Amino acid sequence: MATKLYVLPGSHPCAAVEAALRLKSIDYQRVDWLPLAQVLLGPLRYGGRTVPGMRIGSERLVGSRAIMRRLDALTPEPSLLPPEPQARERVLEAERWGDEVFQSVPRRIIDVAFLRAPAAMESYAGDARLPLPRAMLRPMLPLTARLMAGRNNAREETARADLDALPGQLEKIDAWIADGVLGGDQPNAADLQIGSTVRLLGSIADLRSLIEAHAASALARYFPPMVGEVPAGTLPADWLPATSVSI
Repeated sequence: MATKLYVLPGSHPCAAVEAALRLKSIDYQRVDWLPLAQVLLGPLRYGGRTVPGMRIGSERLVGSRAIMRRLDALTPEPSLLPPEPQARERVLEAERWGDEVFQSVPRRIIDVAFLRAPAAMESYAGDARLPLPRAMLRPMLPLTARLMAGRNNAREETARADLDALPGQLEKIDAWIADGVLGGDQPNAADLQIGSTVRLLGSIADLRSLIEAHAASALARYFPPMVGEVPAGTLPADWLPATSVSI
């Protein structure tokens, strides 16, 4: 059956699903959308208003966790979940936290960064095959940044709260790595869910030293190098955790 994955360039849950597809050697077609296109087109193509979305033949799937469960059912090996029940539950717990809590952190921070530096948004498109020429899209970047921030409830106060909480969240991930829940030779579903978020956070230059100071940074190895960057100095220095302030 033909497999089609609908993504937004730079989206970390989309990157998690792409990594799972590569791990399982599943052929697929990637469809790149412009920001916010999923709100209008997603319900028609795969039954949801968020990405990633997937079509497998006539079957429609929405969200990274649902898609990864389906991929495991279709191609059991290599599995994204350990077979032993207790280990499986710990991976599912970490994956759930990565999806429901951690995933939104870089989204809100980057949306606020784009409000301050809209041109940075284009860098995340990389080699994406967009439906319009980039020269036509550039004048729309400031408006797109405002619309994305509104959709994701990204404001200065939410970004600052996320930045305050980030060191503790990275320590939580470090503890899972130390306990063997994350960070194995072959990634599990939680590695992909959380690692894609860590990788995106590392693309924010003002946070890179903080990310690299944690064991969590090693989870980015499951992915290709990140395309795109929020330049240093975009976030005010007094917003940043102390260990990430440039010297």
